[in-house]
Amino acid sequence: MKSSQVYNQLRLTITALTIFWSLSTYGQKEVRLYDKAEEFLKNHRYSEALNNYNEVQEISPDFGDVPYKISITSYLSGKKDDDSVSDYLQFENTYGSTDDHYYYWLGQIHLRRYELDKATAAFEKFQQNAGYTGGADTEESAEKIAHAVQLKNYFDNPDNYSIHQLESPVNSASAELSPVYFEEKKELLFASNRGKSGESPFVIYYAKSGANGWEKPVEIPNLGNFSRKNANIEVVNDDGKLFLFSDDKGGDLFYSQASGTRWTTPVEFDARVSNNHLASHFFINEHEDRIIFASDEGSDGLDIYESFKDPESGKWSRPSPFYSSVNSEFNEDSPYLSPDESTLYFCSDRPGGIGGYDVYVSKYNSENFSWSEPENMGWPINSPNDEFHFKMNFDQTSGYFVSNRLHTKGDYDIYFFWEVEKVQVQGRIFDNQIKGPLTNAEIRFHPSQYLDEYFGSTIDNTGRYSTKIISDEIFKVEILLGGQIIHEERFEIHDTSGEPTTHIKDFSVR
Repeated sequence: MKSSQVYNQLRLTITALTIFWSLSTYGQKEVRLYDKAEEFLKNHRYSEALNNYNEVQEISPDFGDVPYKISITSYLSGKKDDDSVSDYLQFENTYGSTDDHYYYWLGQIHLRRYELDKATAAFEKFQQNAGYTGGADTEESAEKIAHAVQLKNYFDNPDNYSIHQLESPVNSASAELSPVYFEEKKELLFASNRGKSGESPFVIYYAKSGANGWEKPVEIPNLGNFSRKNANIEVVNDDGKLFLFSDDKGGDLFYSQASGTRWTTPVEFDARVSNNHLASHFFINEHEDRIIFASDEGSDGLDIYESFKDPESGKWSRPSPFYSSVNSEFNEDSPYLSPDESTLYFCSDRPGGIGGYDVYVSKYNSENFSWSEPENMGWPINSPNDEFHFKMNFDQTSGYFVSNRLHTKGDYDIYFFWEVEKVQVQGRIFDNQIKGPLTNAEIRFHPSQYLDEYFGSTIDNTGRYSTKIISDEIFKVEILLGGQIIHEERFEIHDTSGEPTTHIKDFSVR
């Protein structure tokens, strides 16, 4: 054989081996990515799972059940919050009988969308199938059903607050944290990682309220960069100080002051504070002699600690755990104390709440020097997701917090809340088709400021309903029959007379 033929044959052999090796490696990559995605899904890390499933699909569009898993993780990571669930339901004929967890994931999707009756029905079907096949976790499904029932009770009985998700340009596709309103300058200050990258991407912004809503936030560059964990600020309105946290020297507080249209370069607040091993989620009172913070120094996760400044020596006391009724074996975080120091707000993931981290409130009893058992602030302040950085404005009737709840624009969004008055509204629902009362249905009044909230009532067998609604609001009214919306209407009310007032409002549907 000629040397040229040998060379060509060798080249073909090497090419074939290269192609075989590449295809083999490609296949291994798909499997590795898929296994990684499955692990993320198992641990409810839906965004990471979705990224890996998408990579698998790019390599091999028909790989296993990837389109089905992409649908699951798209809904549960919030990518399809405003879409119907039809994309997932198309897999029912294929996976409804072959995947033990099909109805579990359907329940999770409905739960994320606050469709609580549908979530309960899906979890019940999952539990029924699990009991029949013995192939799925019936205990977890029972917990999910109980949680959905508990959420329904919260949603049907909203607290005396209304909330509003701040529009763009304040909220963005990134994370907004630690909002606080500075009364003197009429500015909202907050931390965000918009347009940033790296280890410490959070910086402080301020936004002013203009005639057409919030103006574009402006970065305050001289305040420094912060990690997500340390991105917390507090404002003392009495002397106009903006407090920030640095983890240098075991934890230290710095402050900046308003100077015209600028903020001064931060300086150390008190060198003696650094000896107390503070943590980043802190609160400092108006007198600047009491610091409350969340720390994981104990054995039960995050607990709330406090330290006082001695007025004579100027020394700070050794941090001690807050009152025992407040701290629990679970996590307590983001403390905020009212100006009169009689009401403590904080976040906790203790059982019995609405979501992961909820906002709780505890009252101080000056007679026996104790703090009351914390109460959940209820819906709509809390949601099935997480709430942090709850802070009251100086008026103590309104304020801000952050949440990653349904319909957030990014990672965490800022929400404004305020106390509301309610009035009674009642009436009858007339069915034009049967020329009589609509019966065994439900009516919901959704406030325009936050459509995920509703004030609802069942419609009895005479067509009557009765509920309490916000006294000054524009509502989207929904009438539901068998869980399906059969009528929508706009209803507006402006009344400051309070709960003793009853308004009569009848509706006609077909």
